[in-house]
Amino acid sequence: GDVSGSDQPSFILKHIIENTKESTMDSKIAAMLALLLVTFNVAAEETDTIQNIKEILVEAAPTTVPDLIRPSPLEGIYEVFYGTEVMYVSADGRYVFQGQMIDLIDGKKNLTREAANQARKVYLTKVLEQESISFGPENARYEVTIFTDIDCGYCRKLHNEIEQYAEQGITVNYLLFPRNGLDAGSAQKSVNVWCSADRKAALTAAKQGETLESLECDNPVAAHFEIGRKVGVSGTPSIMMPNGELLPGYVPAADLIKRLDDQAFVEALSKSIVPLDN
Repeated sequence: GDVSGSDQPSFILKHIIENTKESTMDSKIAAMLALLLVTFNVAAEETDTIQNIKEILVEAAPTTVPDLIRPSPLEGIYEVFYGTEVMYVSADGRYVFQGQMIDLIDGKKNLTREAANQARKVYLTKVLEQESISFGPENARYEVTIFTDIDCGYCRKLHNEIEQYAEQGITVNYLLFPRNGLDAGSAQKSVNVWCSADRKAALTAAKQGETLESLECDNPVAAHFEIGRKVGVSGTPSIMMPNGELLPGYVPAADLIKRLDDQAFVEALSKSIVPLDN
């Protein structure tokens, strides 16, 4: 009979193994082929499980499609990613829940947070590909991406202190995120800033409450807004660190540089540690 694409590797390997048994081929090769057959079958079953979970979730919420579904560290439970939001679902797709998965044996590691940060690193690449409005020194020690709203009070406070960030060696790359949506007044203000001849001066003026000339041009405001939602921005300012971690709210320059230094130290330390052989 016909063999579907998903079944074909198993069919071929079964045929090879049967022929192997009848030949003088070494038994170790037959064992390896049998192991490969099991691997194919397990992979096919997992693919079917993930597809089934996806179909159930989309049926339950047709307007949202998961970006990624994969096995979690807990057997029989799968991680579901919507952007950087992590949910959990049973293998049969019946039970869905949210919460923090903690590994009590491995240093009380927050596996949910780690999964979300991994997803953010994927989106960080997309964030860094966006055109931004940048403020900072020529030889910055660090760069951060800040999702900002023109009318947000703490965004204005942060921008009023932009020189303090520069003095600490931090470059701020602004992405425009009208927190009340693309139909809000701050969205048009963001477009006015982007379409100005001098975006940096226009952004500073807008954050000081000045009314800018209404302008139209090709602009990335909608793209900034969508990527912000994907990485979990729900308010402004939101600061994306170099490792993809998202800090909600205003963080003074002195505190931010300390967090950046601490993060860099931990990452450097993790790279320098050589695992010991048992």
